[in-house]
Amino acid sequence: MAVELLGLFGEGIDGSYSPAIHGAALRESGRRGQYMLWPVAAEDLHVAMRGAFLLGARGANVTTPHKEEAALLCEELDPWARRIGAVNVLVRGPRGWVGHNTDADGFWQPLAALGRPMRSALVLGTGGAALAVCAALEREGAKLHVAGRNREKLGRFAIEFSAQTLDWASRGTCQGIDLIVNATTLGSRSGESPLAEADIPQGIVVYDLLYHRTELQRRAQRRSCRVLGGGGMLLAQALLAWRLWYDEVPPHRAMASALETAMQADVLLDKGE
Repeated sequence: MAVELLGLFGEGIDGSYSPAIHGAALRESGRRGQYMLWPVAAEDLHVAMRGAFLLGARGANVTTPHKEEAALLCEELDPWARRIGAVNVLVRGPRGWVGHNTDADGFWQPLAALGRPMRSALVLGTGGAALAVCAALEREGAKLHVAGRNREKLGRFAIEFSAQTLDWASRGTCQGIDLIVNATTLGSRSGESPLAEADIPQGIVVYDLLYHRTELQRRAQRRSCRVLGGGGMLLAQALLAWRLWYDEVPPHRAMASALETAMQADVLLDKGE
């Protein structure tokens, strides 16, 4: 029986929880497979994706900063991936990769569980993750504000999502918002945050797509906000990816347990225990 190969394309992915989540799923389902990390620079993504396909990989995930480029390299795109212009799940097709985007649904599931109306949102960032976030929020009728450094990319958000765009220096000036979403990598390093504490409105929802504990999350808690980290989104995406790869109900409990264990190990490491 051949080993089923899965993996993750991205940069700076050494700390990814995906191998733990999908490794647990493979074991629980009795499949003989391996989930690998494939760190690759942007200029080499096309070679890496083609190489994984030729090696017989069943599927893959794609993360920052390759989601938009991966969409251009796919043989076919699902409707969400085409709408957003970014891909985070690759499924093996007859002649090449079929690109899917589960970011929008994965993002929305933890937010919907709060049961709070999201009438207006500030999205920080203009990459593939921000595109998916805006697509999900637009679908739910939220008014969008998007802050970023790249004026050309901001223009796309204004056109496609009728978003009010802000230059990066003005990101802390939004009023009357129900939700802030950090769709940047700011916060990956200790003490780093995309917003000053005073720029976070009291009592709103702050959703940081980074799944490690971040300074933004700490600041939001001090402002009495309801804080969501990226762990819930990551699990939701993993469950959706499994369905796409295997067309079966994923082993939810095993995957959730693996994520919880991995995240707890990181907490203990941060504390020096």
